[in-house]
Amino acid sequence: MRYLITGGAGYIGSRLVERLSQHDDVERIVIADLRAPKFRPKTAFAELDVRDRAACAELFARERPDVLIHLAFLLNPIRDEARSYAVDVGGTQSVLDAASAAGIGHVLVTSSTTAYGAFPDNPVPITEEQPVRGVPEFSYAVHKTEADRLCQLWALEHPERVMTIVRPCIVLGPTVDNYIIRTLADQPFAPDFGGEPNPIQFVHEDDVVEALVTLVEGRHAGAFNVAADGVMTGAECADLAGIPRRRLPLGLFRRFVGLMWRLGQAEAPPGSLAFSLHPWIVSNAKLKRETGWQPAHTSRETLEMTLRSRGVLPAVERGEGGSAGVPAAA
Repeated sequence: MRYLITGGAGYIGSRLVERLSQHDDVERIVIADLRAPKFRPKTAFAELDVRDRAACAELFARERPDVLIHLAFLLNPIRDEARSYAVDVGGTQSVLDAASAAGIGHVLVTSSTTAYGAFPDNPVPITEEQPVRGVPEFSYAVHKTEADRLCQLWALEHPERVMTIVRPCIVLGPTVDNYIIRTLADQPFAPDFGGEPNPIQFVHEDDVVEALVTLVEGRHAGAFNVAADGVMTGAECADLAGIPRRRLPLGLFRRFVGLMWRLGQAEAPPGSLAFSLHPWIVSNAKLKRETGWQPAHTSRETLEMTLRSRGVLPAVERGEGGSAGVPAAA
């Protein structure tokens, strides 16, 4: 098997490369990224900006992998919406066009559960049959939605090939450093807007990699949600992280976030608040049923492990057999 992985030097990509390189049937893995990865057996590096359509076409035609795995996306919201669109949407179109021309038989693309959007009328949980619709005021989610739809269209245009769309929820873990965990670890307080607590779910980075490997090796076509079992609420997350909660008017806080975003002091725009207010919990039943995948960590365990890795929670000692023990002495 020959693989080409865009974004293969990232924290998910590097773990995926490590897993795949250990398989006997893997001949070559081309890591296409803006920066060189750590060397691993059976790998080669190709510097690639997915916004460069000609470069994508040339690389894919030269390598002609059996499987293309597209992970080259921006992982956090940025203020430059044109660049965000160019990478996440334009880059996806470049990659899909190049895959079409090169005759690649299996394409796997990581989308996100943010593509479903957070709306009061969302079913709980959301299954893969739910249309993706983003949140108009949150360009990051809109771009995820558009990229997801491009993949759906590609699948319709190429029924003889395999398209796998992977939609993880919030990914956490010891090596993850996204704006969500930075907010949980560093914010001075957690806003409380009243009303019913909104559920939230996480998935461990290792469980995401396991899902990717399982889907690729099984040549599973279609869309698949990836989420841990169990949910938490924002209040439970704040309490676990030791962050005080403060009751605030939603409108006032929205204006405050908007100001901080414009000043470069917030990592997400006010449109992202929809995901704190409305449900966007997804079902992982399809992935379990069709592939046999099972998450090794629950949502709560994933958050606890991530907070420990950042020193927010005390580390735990490990007993025999790797089971968690008591908190380590300070």
